[in-house]
Amino acid sequence: MRVCTGLRLAVTGLLAATLLGGCVIRVVYNQLDWLALWYVEDYFDLDAAQEVQAKALIARTLAWHRTNELPKYAALSKKVLAGIAAPPDPQFLADRYAEIVDRWDALLVRVCPDVAALLQTLSDEQVEALFANLAEENEELAEDYSGSTAEERREKQNEAISRGFRRFTGRLDDSQKALIRRGGAGLHDLSADWLRRRAAWQQQLRVLLVGRKSDPQFAERLTNLVLNPNQFDTPGYRQLVVENQQRSFTLVSEVLGSLSAAQAAHLQKNLTTYARDFDALVRAKD
Repeated sequence: MRVCTGLRLAVTGLLAATLLGGCVIRVVYNQLDWLALWYVEDYFDLDAAQEVQAKALIARTLAWHRTNELPKYAALSKKVLAGIAAPPDPQFLADRYAEIVDRWDALLVRVCPDVAALLQTLSDEQVEALFANLAEENEELAEDYSGSTAEERREKQNEAISRGFRRFTGRLDDSQKALIRRGGAGLHDLSADWLRRRAAWQQQLRVLLVGRKSDPQFAERLTNLVLNPNQFDTPGYRQLVVENQQRSFTLVSEVLGSLSAAQAAHLQKNLTTYARDFDALVRAKD
């Protein structure tokens, strides 16, 4: 799902930005109002009335998020900071991941009814523009994933993992790079399944939008679609996803366990700044 979770993706951008540490967290969070609107309008143009409605939607959601969610993110950041004092085991990482998923679900439950109301105002032309943009994006993704060999995809994956670690820990040594290569080799390549699943999800969204103006259960159906993307899994797919997650948590634990004193200090500094920034955001709302 892309456009009807524009705010969700904007917040995803915030979480990605936290990898950079420092005041980036506060800067991005405090600009989420226009970032979310910009993201939505990347898929279709809003008319004047829709823009007013979208801005109000975003303002309400951010006000709720500041009050209800920021303290939970601040607590989570402190838990992560305490957990990496010694190399965390895979279960610790899995538990923190589960907490993040819970926060996403809470956001989606909150925002979907308002997003549904906005989607119900779309013209047929706007709906077609949305799916034209999604089709273009799908082609780019297919070229990026399916248009490359399994070996090329594996190399991209390993570089992405290495880049994530470097942002937290600084430069990796050869043994750590080897750990990532070995761990990455154990991950299932689910590119084709993911693209198919994405296409099936979008097709169901198109079907749903056909009845957007007349379906009295439109908001409920949209929420179910957004919260339950696993309904489009092929047999066996979810098990492979779970295995990838477990192997990823093991890989992260192994790399963190291999850090030098300098790398561990670098990680500690970044995560401390991360936790302090969330605390600053919580204090700013009071």
